[in-house]
Amino acid sequence: MGALADLADLTRNPIYNSGSVLPNRMQSMESVQWYIEQTAGLTRRAKFGLIRFNLDHLSFINERYGWDVADIILEEIVRRIEKLLPQGAFLGGMGGGNFIVLTPPGYTQVTTRSLMTSILRISEVPVALASSALPFSLSIGWSMFPEDGHTVDGLLTSAKAALMEAQRLGGGHERRADEETTRMHILSSSLEQDLAVAVEQNGLFLNWMPVVDTASQQIVAHEALLRWNRPGYGEVPPALFIRCAEEAGLVEMLDSWSLRTACMAAASWDVPHRVCVNISPVWLVSERLSKLIKEILQESGLAPERLQIEMSEPRFFGPEDITFRELSRVRALGVRLALDDFGSGFSSLERLRFYPLDQIKLDRRFINSLGENNRANEVMCAILALARALNITTCAKGVETEAQMAFLDAYGCEEVQGYLLGSPVRDQAKPASQSA
Repeated sequence: MGALADLADLTRNPIYNSGSVLPNRMQSMESVQWYIEQTAGLTRRAKFGLIRFNLDHLSFINERYGWDVADIILEEIVRRIEKLLPQGAFLGGMGGGNFIVLTPPGYTQVTTRSLMTSILRISEVPVALASSALPFSLSIGWSMFPEDGHTVDGLLTSAKAALMEAQRLGGGHERRADEETTRMHILSSSLEQDLAVAVEQNGLFLNWMPVVDTASQQIVAHEALLRWNRPGYGEVPPALFIRCAEEAGLVEMLDSWSLRTACMAAASWDVPHRVCVNISPVWLVSERLSKLIKEILQESGLAPERLQIEMSEPRFFGPEDITFRELSRVRALGVRLALDDFGSGFSSLERLRFYPLDQIKLDRRFINSLGENNRANEVMCAILALARALNITTCAKGVETEAQMAFLDAYGCEEVQGYLLGSPVRDQAKPASQSA
């Protein structure tokens, strides 16, 4: 009980000196247990909150500015949060730039949310360095005892699931734990080992989605869609295993496999259609994408102009200067660049202005709303006009009706894809629809 007694003292006096060492992961978990015991002994309706947060894009900060700067930012985050903590709260480290805050026993959902919001707002003021000020952001996931978990593992897992959901929004967001998010997080965690084996033992495969020229209604390209049939479980939803790969650090292995396999297949096609491959933007920060593409083009013998690299618009691309430099290298190889899921993120126009893009692929939510109201139609017309003015082609995803097709054709959308025009075809060197 000595360690727990010490932790009890910490919770009664949670404001640490700036130079002090935070409780580590094990001590933090012991403290969660202490809070559960204390809260459970109050009343049947007593609660407390577990707020789990981390510094967004820590690996990028380390790479660009160095570990010393990252440590300064983390220390400043701790100092700022210490000033916010009420009496009886706890702040501990979970490793890797991850932290938890426990609200005092008896804190409600409302008071926990209020503290969480205050923590999120500490990023409004950049961290002062020797010669500059560096902006930063936090992602936060939070859970409540007892509704989101009755145990240490339950509370930490639900908060981590919520944190991962917040991070997928690009940073600077918060999410409250819920049953479905937690369930998906637990499921994805169990996938990591099997997914790593699938990458190493060629257990993945591609589906091919045809891309059709709107005017001629002829196939001009095929998009390579990564798929995985997990032994003993069946086909895993792509959003789930790709999310798992990102969290486990496996996404670059998946991208390399997809790009190499797609290029090798396309090089053998009788008709020289374009091949479209989605790549994670994590490659941009390390400036290794152009080297990978050059190697694979040489291996496969595929003509560079037949390859289109696509990156999802809502994802974090990294600093503009590094991203622009690396995308320019890719473009210099003769490879086309496309911004995928256009309109589903927050920085579409800025990326159109700054990056050397050949195409934007309109998010299917734009297409679904066509014809439903004049506002949706006007937005689509404006996007298509803007793309033409910038000399960027457009491709509409998720086309499922003749009315949608007619609208897109009338207003100059050059390419379309969707179930109206063809379903994905299982992995093979020559997609069955390629000669259409």
